[in-house]
This record gives sequence, structure tokens and C-alpha cells, in this order.
Amino acid sequence: MNKIISALAAMLFAAGLAPAATAASTPTQDTRLQLTAERNVDGQDTVAFVWLDCPASDRPAHPHHAEACAALDAAGGDLDALRGAPDGSCTAEHSPVTLSAQGTYRGRTLDWTRTYGNNCEATVKTGAVLSF
Repeated sequence: MNKIISALAAMLFAAGLAPAATAASTPTQDTRLQLTAERNVDGQDTVAFVWLDCPASDRPAHPHHAEACAALDAAGGDLDALRGAPDGSCTAEHSPVTLSAQGTYRGRTLDWTRTYGNNCEATVKTGAVLSF
């Protein structure tokens, strides 16, 4: 599955959808993250991705953009410190989902990956940021 993600990232870069490098590396305080979810749905491996840009850009937007940016800021860019659903009641279903985030948070490089037991657990832990 990691080979698929690497190939997808390479294709996006080649197609010009990846963040462009600037001639003079000026630091930015913007957040530019590619969020990826690897799941097995009905026996089929699936990979979904979305961009979370704060402030918003012209790339395909996160479905909960404003809420996700606010939650990420509240956690100081620490995806392990995100606050998801407060009740957090999930079944013990074993259907792993691997979530990842690569890019920058307020100018700081971020490279994060976690695997959760199922989609419910992932949503409880990460809230709006990785719900897509």
C-alpha cells in the first residue's frame, strides 16, 4: 500500500498539484498538508486523500475545512493531541485504517502516520482533521 501512496504522490508532483517550490525560499506561516487514509472496504484496499490548506487555496478542499483548521490550531499542530468525538463509543470491529499527514504546519515540517483499529476509532481520536 505504501508503494501506491508513493506512486500517487509522484504523479501529483509531476502533474503540478504538489506545493510549488518558490525561487527564494521564503518561510510561510501557512498550513499545507496532504492527508491520506488507507482503508479496506468490502475486501478492497482503498486510498483517499485531500488537501488541508489554512488559509484555503485553489486545490481540492477538505470537506470540513474551517473546523479542521481550527482543531489543528487548537492542538498546536500536534495530530496526536487532536480532540475527536467526546463520547468515543466504538465497536470492537477490526478493520484497520491508516491515516497520514505530510506537509507543513505554520512553516514547520509535519510527517505523521497512525493506524487505528477501525474508522470509528480514527474519527474519535482525530475529529474533523482526518475525517474525509
